Amino acid sequence: MHSLRKTLTSTVLAFSALAPVTAAFADGPVVVLVKVFPAAGREDELQAQYLKRIQYLRKAEPGATFRLHRSTKTPITFLWYEVYESEGAYANHLKVVMPAFRKEAGPTPEGLLAKPSESEIYNELAR
Repeated sequence: MHSLRKTLTSTVLAFSALAPVTAAFADGPVVVLVKVFPAAGREDELQAQYLKRIQYLRKAEPGATFRLHRSTKTPITFLWYEVYESEGAYANHLKVVMPAFRKEAGPTPEGLLAKPSESEIYNELAR
């Protein structure tokens, strides 16, 4: 019983020591990758919309990084690479900036996308 208690205590101390490290990652830059799948034959239309969007985003969020890529293989996909200064900046992007852009630009035209986009969020560990 004493051995089990000692092991549990050590484990709790180890995890509590990691809490500041985990919190530090949460306060650092947030990287978002979004892969988008345009409908066949509508790639250039989506690209034109995205080029307008990236101009808007760069003005609205000068502290963030936005890069847009187009695949070299068929079927064409687009990849957004976005870096936000913090989770708060990313939350502002989702809750304030993107709704304002959508209000200005209007809805995505029907059938423009072949399927829903895929996204992943990363916390920066090192530079």
